[in-house]
Amino acid sequence: MTRVEVRIDVTDRVATGERLVMVATVVADRPRLPDRPTVMFGFPGGGYNRRYFDLQPSGRPGYSQAEHHAGQGFVFVACDHLAVGDSSVPAAPLGEEQVIAANKALVAGVLMQLAAGGIDGIPSVREPVKIGMGQSYGGFLLTLQQARHRTFDGVALLGWSGVHTVVPIADGRDVSVAFTALPTSGLGHPFRHAFHFADVDDAIVDEDLRGYPYRVGVPVPTWAATSLPGGPNAAIRDLLGLHAVATEAAAIDVPVFVANGEVDVCPDPRAEPAAYVRSPDITTFILPRSAHMHNFAGTRMLLWNRLAAWAQCVAAMCRVGR
Repeated sequence: MTRVEVRIDVTDRVATGERLVMVATVVADRPRLPDRPTVMFGFPGGGYNRRYFDLQPSGRPGYSQAEHHAGQGFVFVACDHLAVGDSSVPAAPLGEEQVIAANKALVAGVLMQLAAGGIDGIPSVREPVKIGMGQSYGGFLLTLQQARHRTFDGVALLGWSGVHTVVPIADGRDVSVAFTALPTSGLGHPFRHAFHFADVDDAIVDEDLRGYPYRVGVPVPTWAATSLPGGPNAAIRDLLGLHAVATEAAAIDVPVFVANGEVDVCPDPRAEPAAYVRSPDITTFILPRSAHMHNFAGTRMLLWNRLAAWAQCVAAMCRVGR
């Protein structure tokens, strides 16, 4: 398995007057790569960095979505938004157009390096089918990016609603409770029910949710971020409003894969296709025994395999069209 960290300069695309670099990890299994591999790009949600797609919790095997897909013959690119993970933190908060422009530039930069054979251990990948994958907040940003820039041949929106995203808090309190006085234990976090199904190991839940989302004064897991994309107070719209992305969702004209856990932020997964009126192919999937953070669920491989099968169908459709 080949893992290579790449750094892409997005200074010109963001145009803040400062040098800004984004970081991604490219994962591939060279012996399993077909002649024309599909490239998957994963964008994490709020409070998480690119390692959400390449989890190694407490040294436990079998949690890395990137490894799983690489083993299926895909090239997987796990991405850090600006102000997240190892990417640059802008001096001032960005607007949503800048965050989207930066993500577009990251994708273009990685594809350029892949085409040139400039990523160690990975042979040249030219004109691949491109799959964009966004989890939660990452799904929100991916919706905007795809609508405006048509970056990908297919988009997978994981734990995100094109109609109305709502965090189901068990006692009915407002989502703002996650930004106020939080318990020192992640097991008592108000998002416990929404983020992790009951059978997820308590040690993982505690590590993941302690102090979420900003985790001030607590140990920060390797997969976590202490800032939202674009930086604190980034000028990005309220993503939880009814029809918050209706215009953008309706503009997406490529295949769409919508996945949610049995407990998740999408009130009615079966109503999601109505948001994507221009998409030629809409797939919905509900992951059993999973809450919002799918990659921690005991059933996570069901989702990964369903995603892989869908991506292969997208690739087949693209190659017929080409």
